[in-house]
Amino acid sequence: MKYNSDILRHLHTELKDVLREVIRVCDAAHIPYFIQGGTAIGAHFFDDIVPWDDDIDLGMTRENYERFLSEAPALLGEGYHLQEFTTEPDTPFYFAKVRKKGTRFVESEWVGLPIEGGIYIDIFPYDRIPDNRHKERQQRSRVRFWINCFTAKSVWLWRWLGTANNGVVMPKSFISCAAIRITTLLMSKEQIYNRLHRELTRFNGTNASRYNIVRMPKDMIAVTAIENPERRRFGDIEVWAPSNIEAYLRNHYGDIQKWLPEDKRLNHAPEELHLGTRLTTDESKRISVVIPLYNKELEVARALHSVICQSLAPREIIVVDDGSTDSSRAIVERITEEHPEAGIRLITQQNGGVSAARNRGIQEATGDYIALLDADDMWLSGYIAEVCRLMEYYPDADAYATAFDIVNNDRRVAAPVPTNEGYVNPAEEALRGRYPIIPSTATLRKSTLEGIGGFPEGMQIGEDQWLWVAMLKRGAKFCFSPMSLVRYWRTASNRSATIYRSERSAHSLEELYDPTGDATTNEYIARIAIGKAITQSVRGGTDDARHTAEVFAFTRCSRRQLRRLKTLNALPVALRPMADGIYRAMAWAIKRKGL
Repeated sequence: MKYNSDILRHLHTELKDVLREVIRVCDAAHIPYFIQGGTAIGAHFFDDIVPWDDDIDLGMTRENYERFLSEAPALLGEGYHLQEFTTEPDTPFYFAKVRKKGTRFVESEWVGLPIEGGIYIDIFPYDRIPDNRHKERQQRSRVRFWINCFTAKSVWLWRWLGTANNGVVMPKSFISCAAIRITTLLMSKEQIYNRLHRELTRFNGTNASRYNIVRMPKDMIAVTAIENPERRRFGDIEVWAPSNIEAYLRNHYGDIQKWLPEDKRLNHAPEELHLGTRLTTDESKRISVVIPLYNKELEVARALHSVICQSLAPREIIVVDDGSTDSSRAIVERITEEHPEAGIRLITQQNGGVSAARNRGIQEATGDYIALLDADDMWLSGYIAEVCRLMEYYPDADAYATAFDIVNNDRRVAAPVPTNEGYVNPAEEALRGRYPIIPSTATLRKSTLEGIGGFPEGMQIGEDQWLWVAMLKRGAKFCFSPMSLVRYWRTASNRSATIYRSERSAHSLEELYDPTGDATTNEYIARIAIGKAITQSVRGGTDDARHTAEVFAFTRCSRRQLRRLKTLNALPVALRPMADGIYRAMAWAIKRKGL
């Protein structure tokens, strides 16, 4: 994950606040600690946190760690929380975290767990490991197994014998998963915790020369380095570090370097990030969010809250109620009252379709950019921040978009998208079977939209792709981030693609087709038109579908879809929905294709 610079600066401030509190507690209770891992790298090279890092790691010998667990709950300030199995049994972590209340920092695999989710620093227990390499490998293997069992009592992260939590799949063989599953069925979490503790501390009474987090083979620190710590500067804080810190780092990381290539600057990439305050920047103040709403009482609260909880707040949130007949409007009014700071504006109009609703929102917006979000979908908390980062790096783009995941019956699948950050051609990418932009991932320059005239009102299907083509033909630039920050609900209620009605629009995909124009763009138009005609055919629009098949018969890239269209159109109308449903189900099961 690449953080927006403003977000990262504020995150570092919050992390250091937690660190100061932990140091205060350790000093008050006379508990020794030392920095380790990436935090030690930061102290060694930068005298501060690593510029791209998003966490702080401390270590304690087992004896001091147990003292911290015992004494910290009474000493920590009321704005902080000690998270460890003995204080929070639902935690999936076998080590301790100190979290700051009123903030959020939750990685994707832990979303939904009933645990405190604030910004945190990690505190790891260090135990002695045997100098005998055979005994060391045995201990490490047993510890890894019990850690996996401990985690599995809270979440399942593997492919076999269970559904991986939130789509996060870790590499584990079927046999390993079976052993973990059987163990977790037979033993309580407390029993597993005690067995893990026994394995971790097995050699603490020996004269072994090294400490280690046991599960991490290279994270070894000499006993003498911990017994003789040294002071290090860490921003405006002084911290304890193992002596000869460079030797420790080289043993852990090998050939350490101060500056790493961007693709190796790893961090935790949280799915939920909130800094406890409403943060805006010059870039985020230029973004107006537009949410078209029509009978989405089951989903609109989720969509709205995902905008309200952005780590960078937008200028305003405009909800256009397009003549809803359910309780959607009342839900928006309630959320508006609950969150006056969010700048929500509810606009109502007679039903005119999604394009009319979006255009009304664009017209009412006061920002320079329009961030679109369908009321079915949601953003992760870093979406606006990522768009702002892209605006810094690619200021002349007309459209910014991110990767997204498809949610299908509560299962999440990564959508096929481009792999690299930067400028993309949506026509070229679509012909490769990738989705570089959909409405809920799109933030668009308002002046570009106004120059085109907005979305094609009256068009029921493909109105978004019509707009992308219109923008391409005007020379617009599209910028893409491979960070997955949007969730698209494939099975949400009231999706436009499931309720085709005869269109009454002054616009069509056919009007964009230019026989003498760019071949790639024409193939893209053909793909969109044929996909739209398939839906028309399923809903009974036989003549419209036949016309499309004739106009776009030139296609070379969408021959399979063209054959599918002609086959469907040849069937009796009553059989088409069933035939198309079988095809879509098979396509989704085999290749996860089709929104």
